[in-house]
Amino acid sequence: MSKRLAIDSIKLKAAIEFGSDYTYTIKNGGHGSTLVVHAGNKEKAGIARKKIPGNWEGLFVLVVYSEANDIEEENLYEPV
Repeated sequence: MSKRLAIDSIKLKAAIEFGSDYTYTIKNGGHGSTLVVHAGNKEKAGIARKKIPGNWEGLFVLVVYSEANDIEEENLYEPV
């Protein structure tokens, strides 16, 4: 099995087991191979951290989210 196919298989298995509300990537990090779960926002990340173990299928698991979704945009071009 090619490496790309193995990675896609692991990501599919994660989506089936933990849900398709998240996106998954696999990276090499300080803890070895890491499954990075992109949760979207802080609330979804909290839910993901409760249901996804810290180690899964021999991978370290890291749940991340972007605060850009949680902050209302300000008009930076309008004078005060």
